[in-house]
Amino acid sequence: MPRVRSRLSRRRIAFIGASYLFCHTAVRDMLLNGQLDESDLVLYDLNPEPLKLEHDVIARMIRQRAAGMTVRMARSRSEAIRGADYVVVSVLAGGLELAEKEDRLCRRHGIRHTVGDTVGPMCAARVLRQAPLLVDIARDMEKLCPGAPLLSPTNPMTALVTAVHRYTSVRCIGICHGTHFALEILAQAYRAKEKDVRVNVVGVNHLGFIDGVTIGRRRVPVERAIDRILKQGGASYDDPAGHTEGLDCTIRYAKLAGYLPNNGDHHFLEFFPWYLAPHAFKNGRNKYKIDHRLLNVPARRRRKKFLKKLLSRWAYGPEPIPDMHRAGGEHIEDIILGLEGRHRAMTLDQLHLNVPNAGSVPNLPDGAILELTVEPAKRGFRPVKNPALDPYRWGVLAPLVALNELSAKAAIERDKQAFVRALLLDPLLHDIASLPRLAEGLWDLNRAFAKPLR
Repeated sequence: MPRVRSRLSRRRIAFIGASYLFCHTAVRDMLLNGQLDESDLVLYDLNPEPLKLEHDVIARMIRQRAAGMTVRMARSRSEAIRGADYVVVSVLAGGLELAEKEDRLCRRHGIRHTVGDTVGPMCAARVLRQAPLLVDIARDMEKLCPGAPLLSPTNPMTALVTAVHRYTSVRCIGICHGTHFALEILAQAYRAKEKDVRVNVVGVNHLGFIDGVTIGRRRVPVERAIDRILKQGGASYDDPAGHTEGLDCTIRYAKLAGYLPNNGDHHFLEFFPWYLAPHAFKNGRNKYKIDHRLLNVPARRRRKKFLKKLLSRWAYGPEPIPDMHRAGGEHIEDIILGLEGRHRAMTLDQLHLNVPNAGSVPNLPDGAILELTVEPAKRGFRPVKNPALDPYRWGVLAPLVALNELSAKAAIERDKQAFVRALLLDPLLHDIASLPRLAEGLWDLNRAFAKPLR
């Protein structure tokens, strides 16, 4: 159970990892909500450059809002975590350099990715280095802030939450903005306010199936909502990660399946082999016209430089910071308020989180980590009750649950057989003859991360 914070005390929130993207966005949401001013923020990152920049941006945000928050930098991870009421982890071990090496290796075996942080061999490899780090942080939490929950937007999200729950006593909640933008698309389609759109989601991170839509007080059949989006020529939205997300392939799939995925093409494409297998390419071009969606590490580097430049302008340029009115999609402020039992102060009364199934979906394991719609409970949240999955969704999701379990086991127990089995379940693997070389190569690239850096 998360610790019960006294209403008379200030809460301490530790942020581990400074990425130029998440920390300041989460704090901005807290400031916009206005109910978390009695908070002391402590930031830590192995790299002092982004750490100082995030600190200075957040400090200016706090001053601009005349809020009662404080923010400081910690000299060590232990210092940041000690006594925390909440620990928020946003990290990427190995950085873009290792991701680029993995992408080259996979491409030599004819395997393409669009993101590589949720499914595909690059994802299973990323679990090898990310899961030991998350579990190491959680084990520190057991000693330094027992009872505090770990809130994680870190990918591969479902696999990492699985690892923390399997190998520590820490309660871990995975936080993703994907469904938030599905709500935005539906609001646009029905010319409604986002707060008046509600959906029910069942799935894993980046592939949740929306099987219920409510606009205001009116229940809308999912098939009708899909048709509404199609009649408008599809839809798109600007993702916080820095690209315009489209729904071209996603919405055509939704029309066939009768369920609306909660993420756009960028993530959706990797879950199904039709789009990225060798037969989908001719003369180097993709027949589904998704070349612009393919993984592009140099473009990610350019985006990172842009974000660094933008934050530097916010931290040290003319005041005020211009984007202080823009809410993000993770709703970390609502999670904290809900865990404290302050549900009336929440911005939303329904969230979509990566949490243990706990009976929400009867024909998937109770302990499986799923992305589910959750509602406020007495203190915290409970997943909504769902009927048993129909054979189609069960057929899609059950292998992904197993894949995440195997990836977590491979990473924490250093179990090569579990890693190979995870790859055998992966939808992007198409050549079993090359599997041993691919698995060995990915394993070797991540060997140095078996023991996490502190």
